Amino acid sequence: MVYEFPLSEGVRRLLRAEMLFKQSKAHIEYDDPYSTIAALAALVDLVEIISKNNLKIEMIKQLEKLQFKEEVTDEQRLVIKDLTQNLVFGSVKTFDEIKENIFLNVIRQRLKVMGGIGSFDLPNLHHWLRFSHELRSEHIERWFSLFEPTESALTYLLSVLRQMKDEEVCQFKQGLFYKTVKWDAELVRIDVKDELIYPEFSGNKQQLSIRLMEQSSPFDPVVQVKKDVEMIVERCG
Repeated sequence: MVYEFPLSEGVRRLLRAEMLFKQSKAHIEYDDPYSTIAALAALVDLVEIISKNNLKIEMIKQLEKLQFKEEVTDEQRLVIKDLTQNLVFGSVKTFDEIKENIFLNVIRQRLKVMGGIGSFDLPNLHHWLRFSHELRSEHIERWFSLFEPTESALTYLLSVLRQMKDEEVCQFKQGLFYKTVKWDAELVRIDVKDELIYPEFSGNKQQLSIRLMEQSSPFDPVVQVKKDVEMIVERCG
């Protein structure tokens, strides 16, 4: 499994938005009321993240930086230019249809309450869940269509960042790698083959610590790997 760690707060927000897009679309596929609720929860979170102007600013900044990278082709620069313009000329009012939708606003408020979306709390939600899967999907797709310029730019940006990578063979002494760095990178990736091991990251563009942890099940304690391990660390972007 590939684990990623952002080296800036801006890229962290981009990865969170990407995860929410994937999460919601995965849940939409299933004809199940609780899957639909999960898709709506991801949609509500996306509105909170994307409607804030700092995410749009971060994407424009990252796209403009790519224009000056030697690895970027002329064809990619044209795509980046179009995506940037779509973001620049897009209005934050685009999301008003979602932000001002009474149905979604009530759900947003009730999601903050543990177990607060029962039929006795939100009868209108459960009335909607009785509609066919096709109709519910159509409604959700209508809301998601408002995110299309943002999602397109986000998907392309992260794809290019991941492709622009340098690899370094790193030594994990008793499961720990630490390095003082000055990387012009946005993202660190590590492919862990051992199913019992996962990495814990800490750091930024000046210093990076990766600690390999081992856990065989949720019922067992987490311990740091005690042996020396060699792994490839990718610096992306």
